[in-house]
Amino acid sequence: MTGTGGGGAGIGSHRPRPDAAAKVDGTFAFATDLDAPGALVGATVRSDAVSGVLHGVDATQAMRVPGAVAVLTAADVPGRNRIGLRIHDQPVLAEGVVRHHGEPVAFVVAESERAARAMVAAVRVHVTATAPLLDPARALDDGAPVVGPDGNLVRRLVIRRGDDPAPGGLVVVRRHWETGRQDPGFLAPEAGLAVPDGDGGVTLHVASQDVHHDRAQIAVALGLEPERVRVVLAGVGGAFGGREDVTLQVHLCLATLATGRPVRCTYDRAESFRAHPMRHPASMDYELAATSDGILRWLDAHVRFDGGAYASCSGSVVGVGGYFAAGPYRIDAVRVVAEAVYTNNPVSGALRGFGATQVCFAMESTIDALAAELGLDPVELRRRNALRPGDAMATSGQRCGPATPVVELLQACAAAPLPARPAAPGARRGVGYALGIKGIALGDGRPEGASVRLRRTVTHIEVHTSAAECGQGVLGVIEAVVAERFPHLAVVLQDASTGAPVAGTSAASRMTVVMAGAVAAACDESMRRGEPDPGAPVDVTVRYDTPPTSPPDPADGTGDVHMGYVLTCHRAVVDVDAEIGTVRLVELLAAQDTGRSVRPVEVRGQMLGGSLQGAGMALCEEVELDGGRLVTSALSGYLMPTAADAGTLGAVALEHPDPTLPFGVRGIGEGPTISSAAAVANAVRAASGAPVDRLPIRPWHLVRHRAEPPAAP
Repeated sequence: MTGTGGGGAGIGSHRPRPDAAAKVDGTFAFATDLDAPGALVGATVRSDAVSGVLHGVDATQAMRVPGAVAVLTAADVPGRNRIGLRIHDQPVLAEGVVRHHGEPVAFVVAESERAARAMVAAVRVHVTATAPLLDPARALDDGAPVVGPDGNLVRRLVIRRGDDPAPGGLVVVRRHWETGRQDPGFLAPEAGLAVPDGDGGVTLHVASQDVHHDRAQIAVALGLEPERVRVVLAGVGGAFGGREDVTLQVHLCLATLATGRPVRCTYDRAESFRAHPMRHPASMDYELAATSDGILRWLDAHVRFDGGAYASCSGSVVGVGGYFAAGPYRIDAVRVVAEAVYTNNPVSGALRGFGATQVCFAMESTIDALAAELGLDPVELRRRNALRPGDAMATSGQRCGPATPVVELLQACAAAPLPARPAAPGARRGVGYALGIKGIALGDGRPEGASVRLRRTVTHIEVHTSAAECGQGVLGVIEAVVAERFPHLAVVLQDASTGAPVAGTSAASRMTVVMAGAVAAACDESMRRGEPDPGAPVDVTVRYDTPPTSPPDPADGTGDVHMGYVLTCHRAVVDVDAEIGTVRLVELLAAQDTGRSVRPVEVRGQMLGGSLQGAGMALCEEVELDGGRLVTSALSGYLMPTAADAGTLGAVALEHPDPTLPFGVRGIGEGPTISSAAAVANAVRAASGAPVDRLPIRPWHLVRHRAEPPAAP
């Protein structure tokens, strides 16, 4: 893929992103387009049981299907039959037990798609059902069914900072909040193509967020050295965290090595819902205390995430949820307990916001409840307690840097004119505000950075990187940084693969920062090497390391655990007809500290898209379960807001360059989703008077004098 250097393509330019034209004219190749001569087709056999003892798989009838080639089970996994993002607790194919509905049990291989589907239907899975654990509130009770490898606790984080307030004289509110199971909702389902290399190795083309991490898990499962596995990034049709976990990657590689032929697989939408993790449902108890004039003194928060059957990234979500449970506020003393538990529900994992979105809803809703108790305007209560530069974070105690414009973000939303058009007859208008905060990158003392290779000729610069372009615009970032240093050279972006240096995951709002730093450092090193000769390019590989963080204090959870912060504010305007339980989103305005904007058009796109994704979490998006079984099987039954539902979307980008980060840039992808849902919920609450203590908001939550959904006909 070739970009264009020079001509104003540097940082801050409005140059179209390098992949824009191909995605608009339909020539861009997504993973769902993958094929190869002589390729076989793979498909997954999944458990219908929610929890049970797996006695075996009978493939007799499946192998009689015309075109059948192979049925692979756990016995065919040559290496370790355990994978996972952080904890290796998830089998490649189920072995001995099944722990959730839709768990992969076998992988079939056939000459055609039709034959593969027929084989899946013909495989007999012998399972004796056992009592499932479905309620995360019971997960840690004595006698609860054990789901995890060492019990049902994935991780618990306890943060204690400051002294308990003196009794008396404080206004206290206590509330319980819940959020549901949101799907990433990417448009292109999971797909991949594995090709044998003829020497016992394999090349996998797949849509992913981290090709090197995929390779590591594949290699262990196949019992191969990592160098024998090559992973090439295929066109990604959306991710939002939903492609961090391995789904079909190992299955495809296993199948191609077993058959000696290329094997491709594309999930349908129903299988996609069963295959990838979703946002963690959360149950949150908050106690917030303030003086009579509205100065926050005390927060006690207990947050429990439903991690589902396997750990995935639940441990990291606990960290994010715990450290940002207090929001961007000054609070004298806090006690936060955040934990994730195993259940027999579908696996929960990464989704834009990563734990911060759930606790933002809880904290910002509690702030509104406290404002009502104090008789204060909710905006004013936020203003009085917002973090300022140099303040200590309420949870970690880490000092905020000079770019901490919380009050400025709040004022940007509050000062904007409200919609002039009145509410429709029968509807009441509500306005809600919310502030959001999340860390940039991984933090917690973990090494953080990225490497990149540049080959500079007299006419162009080749960029070799494994950074995954998931739609967030990292290719534009790379092009812009190169153009800053070499404005007269064309930029050639090589396909991302494990053949390039490690860039890490496209997640945690990190990729813009680490790639800007790595590419800039590589450009500088290339300059130091002198000018290239016509036949001898200047070839450099450089690593950039971010400013270090520290692991938290094991005693109280405090410490300098974050590299920097994403700060946002949203104002939502809604019209609610409480008689029939409808909500119309009139306006959703986002303000965000974006740092220095690399591509302002893409920044605005991220802010608008993320805001609407958060509104979907608030108003309609939830994957439905029935006794642990997934009911949702198509996008027609999983409602996401469209342009027709969006009302007026607005974005205010405040550029406060971070002096500690390359070019002052800051990762922004997650921020617009974090406070959006909370602002919408606050607006609905203001319009309806309903408690709105759970997301998504359902019509029966709003209909007057009705607390439960209507009985089924």
